[in-house]
Amino acid sequence: MTLRHLTRTLRWLLDAEDAVARATGDTVRILANSDTAALGKLVSKQPITSAYVQSILDTGRRAGPIGGFARGIFLGIFDPAQPGQLLAACWAGANIVPITNDPEHGAYFGQALVALDEHFGSIFGPQPAVTGVWESLQHGPQSAREIRNDQPFMTITEHSSVLDNPNIRTATEADYDLVLPASVSMFTEELGYSPLADGSNGYRLRVRQLIAKGHTMIETEQQSVRFKADFGIVTSEAIQIQGVWIRPDARGQGRAAPAMASVVNRALKLVPVVSLYVNDYNTAAIRTYERVGFATVDHFATVLF
Repeated sequence: MTLRHLTRTLRWLLDAEDAVARATGDTVRILANSDTAALGKLVSKQPITSAYVQSILDTGRRAGPIGGFARGIFLGIFDPAQPGQLLAACWAGANIVPITNDPEHGAYFGQALVALDEHFGSIFGPQPAVTGVWESLQHGPQSAREIRNDQPFMTITEHSSVLDNPNIRTATEADYDLVLPASVSMFTEELGYSPLADGSNGYRLRVRQLIAKGHTMIETEQQSVRFKADFGIVTSEAIQIQGVWIRPDARGQGRAAPAMASVVNRALKLVPVVSLYVNDYNTAAIRTYERVGFATVDHFATVLF
């Protein structure tokens, strides 16, 4: 890092810290590297619902900023009666991910984020906290494209009793050209736009990375992916399944439950808990997951920008 870059970064951090303190009456502050242990302790109290943040920490990331805002920051609320004890935290990068179930904490984080005047792709996490963040953040520069207020957060800890599909396998690099169209279709159906629309290679890289790690499970038929699911988040405590997709012509034929059973059973060889969250209006998917053995243990919410 050059001296000029360091000076610019320090200036940004000082300005950002001042803006956050003013907006929240010193309730929220930007975490520093010295807060890493406290952050890890907080996340460890809810390792399944906080798996996304745990996966960030697992890369060796510490609590403090790396440069400016571009590589994300952690915000924190400390217990005034017990200095050093972190009550709640929030990751703020391309997405906002609160680590709390308290809507009041969420609202404070939202105030801090408004003061930072950045733009985000989404807010997701425990329903009360996301509601609190959005309560404040809606007064910022962005409008919500869609709000998904209730997303059952489901887990399974035992192998599924559903007879699994023996044709489900781990995708390899040779499958990339088959997996990419399926992944794009899944994303487009879920979010309403193509992840390739901006011309960047970010999504292609994400698909390649999942395959390289052995985290994409597929069933193929006639040089096409018929079923796909990803181990989207992997920690020592849990795997969160994401990107579940069935080719349209293969839907409604009872294929989903056996395929998901295969994915779950493989995941449970690696971790004690498998999780996912789903939109409450997707009743067919919820029924399938319940049939496989998932149970709702919490509720998430998502705000899309």
